[in-house]
Amino acid sequence: MRKSNVVYFFIITVCLLVSFSEVYAQGYPPRGDKKVRENMFVLRTLRMTQALDLTEAQTAVIFPELNRAEKEKARLQADLAREIRELRRLVNNKKVEDRELEDQVAKIVDLREKIRSRESEFEKFLFTQLTSAQKARYIIFDIDFNRGMMERMGRARLAGKENK
Repeated sequence: MRKSNVVYFFIITVCLLVSFSEVYAQGYPPRGDKKVRENMFVLRTLRMTQALDLTEAQTAVIFPELNRAEKEKARLQADLAREIRELRRLVNNKKVEDRELEDQVAKIVDLREKIRSRESEFEKFLFTQLTSAQKARYIIFDIDFNRGMMERMGRARLAGKENK
């Protein structure tokens, strides 16, 4: 491993440990799905660092913002999951009024837009920190990483069904 890769790995590890220690300091250990989210974040972060060949200076600027963006998205997605559960409850209730459904749908649409907006905000910030070549590699990395994760999750889901 090149010396710069070791330095990147060290910086990333320290940033992630600091961010995850904040979660534990709040007094609640992560549930299983939260742990999966953290693991995916770490994997994406490491792969992104390698794919973009980030410098130490870039890493020091990008990763705190990436961590903030991920925390905010996690909070918004938890809110979204709660609102979707409420929508399911309303849909299963035969006596629900249209106005209640409309209000719930509006909340969900708003949360989904906030998530997209936060992702866009981070990408705009990221692009101010990257060279042209790194921007191009990021676009390719983002598409490939997301596609790869979806494929792996699909295979895992199928494997889980076969084992039942």
